[in-house]
Amino acid sequence: MNDEISKSLRGIKVERLYRILLSTQKNKLTWYRIAKLGDVSYGWAHRILKNLQEKGIIEGGTVRKPHELFEIWSGRHTPGLYREYHIQMPKKVLENANMKYALTTYFAEQLMGNYLFPRKFDLYVLLEDAHDWHIYMAENGYVGKGNVRIILGDEHVFWDGKTIENWPTVSIQQLIVDLLREGAECNEAAEILISRYYE
Repeated sequence: MNDEISKSLRGIKVERLYRILLSTQKNKLTWYRIAKLGDVSYGWAHRILKNLQEKGIIEGGTVRKPHELFEIWSGRHTPGLYREYHIQMPKKVLENANMKYALTTYFAEQLMGNYLFPRKFDLYVLLEDAHDWHIYMAENGYVGKGNVRIILGDEHVFWDGKTIENWPTVSIQQLIVDLLREGAECNEAAEILISRYYE
């Protein structure tokens, strides 16, 4: 199973370029630098970036139409959910976890935007830690649909992440795209964050 997931994750390297382009860090980046930060070949990155430039979404390394780029990104298929759990005290369980993770969607948005009620704790974990996370969560709650969801992503999902009130979160751009993929009231939260950080 891990081999299948790993193969699938390699197919989303284009998202690395989107994540870098939409970084709120105000660094002027060349296409070569974007490719290097994304750990992808320059020729491949050039094709992706040239296509975005021809559509008027970017100009050089600058995003001119962030809404459009977020729309393209959120429309891509993602491997997504690994397992779900019902945990009675998720904050305490996560505080005691000794493995790398980054929060996204509801709880991360509550930390960054304070719009959504944090009814779910969604977190990205490393592929190599997935089994250990499953054991840890099963020991601290119940397996099945619940309030904690483990998501497997490309390791680059941790790039440009934040620490807010001692909680590790994904980057603002990763949070926005995850909210857009979640839909419903999360779309509203995403639009607020886009207005705050990109307009």
